[in-house]
Amino acid sequence: MNDDIRREEELTDAPETEVSQAAPEAPEEAEKDAGKAEKPKKSVGREIREWVVALAAAVLIALLIRTFLFTLIRVDGHSMDDTLHNNERLFVSVLDVRLSGVERGDVVICHYPNRTSPGLFGIETQTNFVKRVRGVPGDVVERKNNVTYINGEAIDPDNERRSLIYYPDGHPDDYGPYTLGEDEYFVVGDNVYNSHDSRDWNDRDPSGDVGPISGDMIVGRARFVFWPLSEIRSID
Repeated sequence: MNDDIRREEELTDAPETEVSQAAPEAPEEAEKDAGKAEKPKKSVGREIREWVVALAAAVLIALLIRTFLFTLIRVDGHSMDDTLHNNERLFVSVLDVRLSGVERGDVVICHYPNRTSPGLFGIETQTNFVKRVRGVPGDVVERKNNVTYINGEAIDPDNERRSLIYYPDGHPDDYGPYTLGEDEYFVVGDNVYNSHDSRDWNDRDPSGDVGPISGDMIVGRARFVFWPLSEIRSID
């Protein structure tokens, strides 16, 4: 009997096995936790390199867009009154010129020979001018008695004669007739009374010459005014 009691006590005193109520951790979650723990932190140098690469890519994309697609230009001055006005912003299509060339009557953004101005970081860049193409390759240009003729037709004789207030010595000089070459364009401001353009040719001061410009000096065709909003319009 004592043996029975002893065996019963042994059974009663045996420790109970504990069963955990928590579900086993899913393999996916374990892998995620391990990945988080192992993911290294970026060094400052690496972050700087990534920012530099991103900035360089943005600049490159902007240059490509400006070179091959379009650019935005601010009108500075009154040489295109009343077609365009000072401080208006223009959308200029570069692609138009590259695909279809330049036609008589187009309003274009162009450069002049030996004419630069300080750009970003003080670097000299070619100055932009907005003018209308009056003469294209094959046209005959002539200036006489202070009036400019394209293919025998005067551009704006009354206002050209008025512009003598800017040129009391008879500047620009008379010249021509001259036939424009296969890559020469004659550009003139709509406000001929106050515009420095291709008419300034054979100037007494050679540094002020403009004359005909080459096709690679034409940046793009001005398509429309986008600022100020009250002046949004296409450009004819």
